[in-house]
Amino acid sequence: MFIGRTNELTKLEKLYKTNKFEFMIMFGRRRIGKTRLLTEFIKNKEAIFFSAEENNDKLNLSKFTDAIREHYPQFKYIPDFDKWDHAFKFIAEIASDQRIVVVIDELPYIAQSNPSFLSTLQHVIDHTLSKTNLFLIACGSSISFIENEVISEKSPLFGRKTAQMHVQPLDYFDAAKFFPNYTYEDKVKTYCLLGGIPQYLNKFDASLSLPENIIEHILDTSAYLYDEPKNLMHQELRVPAVYNAIIEAISSGATKLNEISTKSGEDSRKLSKYILHLVDLHILKKEFPITNEKFKNTIYRVNDLLFKFIYRFVYPNKSLIERDKSRYVYEEKILPELSTFLGSAFETVCMEYLLRMDHQSKLPFTIENIGRWWGNNPIKQKQDEIDLIALGRDAVIFGECKFKNDLMDVKTLNLLVERSLMFAHENKYYYLFSKSGFTKQLIEKSKEQSNIRLIQLDNLFLDVVES
Repeated sequence: MFIGRTNELTKLEKLYKTNKFEFMIMFGRRRIGKTRLLTEFIKNKEAIFFSAEENNDKLNLSKFTDAIREHYPQFKYIPDFDKWDHAFKFIAEIASDQRIVVVIDELPYIAQSNPSFLSTLQHVIDHTLSKTNLFLIACGSSISFIENEVISEKSPLFGRKTAQMHVQPLDYFDAAKFFPNYTYEDKVKTYCLLGGIPQYLNKFDASLSLPENIIEHILDTSAYLYDEPKNLMHQELRVPAVYNAIIEAISSGATKLNEISTKSGEDSRKLSKYILHLVDLHILKKEFPITNEKFKNTIYRVNDLLFKFIYRFVYPNKSLIERDKSRYVYEEKILPELSTFLGSAFETVCMEYLLRMDHQSKLPFTIENIGRWWGNNPIKQKQDEIDLIALGRDAVIFGECKFKNDLMDVKTLNLLVERSLMFAHENKYYYLFSKSGFTKQLIEKSKEQSNIRLIQLDNLFLDVVES
């Protein structure tokens, strides 16, 4: 069953229906579901799907010829093309009087084995393909390659694309559809553990409880997810040991460059280069306080939630897991700390909720920027932080996000209001997110003041509708 990606499919269908030449560049990190999205899109369409491999150029061109032969039985005896421009001109003849989709998956593999490929494609677009009904989609997992070599101003293909799509992870709302029988709490917890990577979500068994899924599909040396972080990094990076140390340091609480250096034992002077690679892979993310225009107070967080969980709980307990003590690790090492661990990921869920509500015009204003804030509080003369801030033109939402077993009380609201005094916006709203609900006093307070919203886990799903 195909889940989510409604907006992406809508955009693809809109381009398909133009019935003129279209050239889309699609990219996104590995495991994100690009191939599955494109497979869904080309269903019941005249389409050729070719996935390039890390082969030499001749083999890739031969396999591209095979893809044409497979789709068009009448051309099953054509010889292998010896040049890419010949292959594209052949496609152009087919697309001269009919709509056809051609997908080239993992385009970087071709471009890296044939340095002239992008120039060849540029030439054939300009002189041949642009006059056809072809919908050409070039897709890649190497985000830095696509950004630097395919869509940048220095690329031969600059100005040729008619659309681009950066495929992002699913949000909490779509990710929850993988587990229709879970409680709202377990849906949120699962998302906070796996994130919105479809391939990871598919590895859990929707018929098992969340604890059993963790034990069977993460805390098992034979499970796909157990060594997924290291497998992915071996695939993408040359010196995985250094990257492992960096991710482990950040997963255990180090967020600033000097802290990461101390905890990882790596020289701070060379750390930036390695961290940048991890940011490019969307494994880490670089954050600034939302109102800080000078980009000071930089911190780094683990963007891939599965990586964060595994580096925090799995690898430190590897010897126990290898002795088949997975249930012990879950009950004694993970469960006591799980709610605290999930807290930062819950902030992401709350942000995604606001963005969905904004998309459906269900907020008091339009969000122009959203994020977190931390830094010096000039009123209290000390360091402070706010879980969530959503900025509008002349209004702001301040959010507090608690994934705890206690009811949220008025003290939490008062503290948030106190922190909001640092900001001069005229219209201020206070959104309080709580896993366990709210005290009667806070509920009464919210009824008295229209700028206070109380959001429980069920609201995260019931307040929004399919977009």
